[in-house]
Amino acid sequence: MNKRQFLKLMFGTSLGLSSYSALGKQLSLVNAAAKSTSLEGYKALVCIFLYGGNDSYNMLIPTDINDYQTYAGVRQNLAIERESLLSLNTVSNLPYNVGVPNYMSPLAELFTQGRLAFINNVGPLVEPTTKANIQADSANLPPQLFSHNDQQKLWETSGANLNDLAGWAGRMADLITDTSANTISTNISLAGNNIMQTGNIIQPYSMTAEGAPMFGALNPEEDWNSDRISIFDQLIALDNHALGNSYKSIMNRARTNALMVNQALDTTPALETEFGTDSLSQELAMTANLIAARDTLGMNRQVFFIGFGGWDTHDRQMQDHPVLLSRLSAAMASFNSAMNELGLSDSVTTFTASDFGRTLTSNGDGTDHGWGGHQLVMGGAVNGGRLFGQLPALELNSNDD
Repeated sequence: MNKRQFLKLMFGTSLGLSSYSALGKQLSLVNAAAKSTSLEGYKALVCIFLYGGNDSYNMLIPTDINDYQTYAGVRQNLAIERESLLSLNTVSNLPYNVGVPNYMSPLAELFTQGRLAFINNVGPLVEPTTKANIQADSANLPPQLFSHNDQQKLWETSGANLNDLAGWAGRMADLITDTSANTISTNISLAGNNIMQTGNIIQPYSMTAEGAPMFGALNPEEDWNSDRISIFDQLIALDNHALGNSYKSIMNRARTNALMVNQALDTTPALETEFGTDSLSQELAMTANLIAARDTLGMNRQVFFIGFGGWDTHDRQMQDHPVLLSRLSAAMASFNSAMNELGLSDSVTTFTASDFGRTLTSNGDGTDHGWGGHQLVMGGAVNGGRLFGQLPALELNSNDD
């Protein structure tokens, strides 16, 4: 799925982008389209951000004997056994012989079904860059390479300026959201505040896997709070100055939205799809429930953000990384099943992002910060069963190293 298809799927219009950094400039076309035509049907994006930097070279692995020997020679004690790999070449016409570890079997199955694709060796980039450019000190590199916070910000803003305060999903929401409507934000986060969903106008609506926060002592669903709520409402009604009115408006909106969201979830039929009990699975289950409640909430365009931490595997990589990939695979497969159950597989696209890739060589017990890495894209509208982009050479000191 290319960038034109990506935006067309999301907005129901067609755009051409020359680079990801051009996204903000071209969104004015989306704004014009949104104002002149209705956004029919339902579309959603679900971002799973793998915080810490996923070692994706132990996620997508060469199976050809010669290529595997090169991989194993570089990875040393971190190499996944060739016999345990699940080949992806059951799909015809792949440009490489590759596989995934057997604990990623749910995603291997989605790949062969054409529901999942790999985006190879991607990361923040200012301009086309070669190793020779870097060695000659003539390359315009992204700022603060290998820094967790900075590279996360570049992923979330789709630019190369660390001073940007608005993310790409936030800027899109600014342009397509009717701010006069009494609805929650187009952007829903199950990972707290994030730059990706923050616009110049729109802010993400934060939730948890349990639902919308109800301010405990002001929760109207608890009978013993009725007197407390009455007193609180009387107190905030006393303020007539600007700061007090602003606080009152924010509090009332937060309470109203939380009640509206939770009531919508309560009245929406439960999904039959089963999810795991880990945090990622539960957050994707809540995302699926929110999508199921889309009509009640009056939503037809949404972006969801989920954070999944633990990927900074400087040590214990061979113990921790398989667990992370196993949980990611199972949770994404369950979410795919939920979208099938809702009949929305073609309308919801899920993708991963991560700070950066990691070094090919071992530090003794794990890996250190790198640059490019592989990402996953899943959904019925995805041109799945394919590898997009070139796999880097795995030899040390190659032009890709």
